[in-house]
Amino acid sequence: MNKNFDDFIEKLYESELKESLPEKENIIRFASEFLMNMKIEYEINDDIIEDYSDKKHWLIRVGDGVNFRNSKYPFWGLISQWMENVKKFNKGDVLWFITPQKYGGIILGLAEFTEFFDRNDEPLIPINTYSNKEQNWEGDDDWSIQVHYENLYDIEKKNIKISIQCAGSVLDYESFKHKGIPDLRKHYSNFKFYSEPTKFK
Repeated sequence: MNKNFDDFIEKLYESELKESLPEKENIIRFASEFLMNMKIEYEINDDIIEDYSDKKHWLIRVGDGVNFRNSKYPFWGLISQWMENVKKFNKGDVLWFITPQKYGGIILGLAEFTEFFDRNDEPLIPINTYSNKEQNWEGDDDWSIQVHYENLYDIEKKNIKISIQCAGSVLDYESFKHKGIPDLRKHYSNFKFYSEPTKFK
């Protein structure tokens, strides 16, 4: 037990026996400072039973994360350069959306891949693809490869740090898992067990 917290509890019990207003004000001040300084950390639970070892994991860089947060529909866009990587995705693969080091180097979310569409395949009448504006994205970059997913978990507030020395936007987790990054398979199992995915309107 945290010693400061023990001190707080002791003072709280003592205050019930006193009518001194200054003493109670001190306790309130102490409690406020304690709660403001208290840091809640997310920890991995190794006892989760579900086995998701058959799922492949991918890391996808999303720049500063603004467009990722603002997305109206459950898909992310990539330029055509990454088509060959996306073609390797299988339904159910786990996608980890991350920011590069200059934007914090954290994981914003994770989701499960369903399918992808190419805007270049629908030059006249878009049926399965959307414009940047329709997706509520800023900028006019040609994010023509639209990677759809389901079961998005918004985990930005967990502040899970990740740093990868590679310039790619789509990375195979297996190639980097032994290079000092978090154990994403364990994180995935925990989020599936404890959390509820985001619901798109």
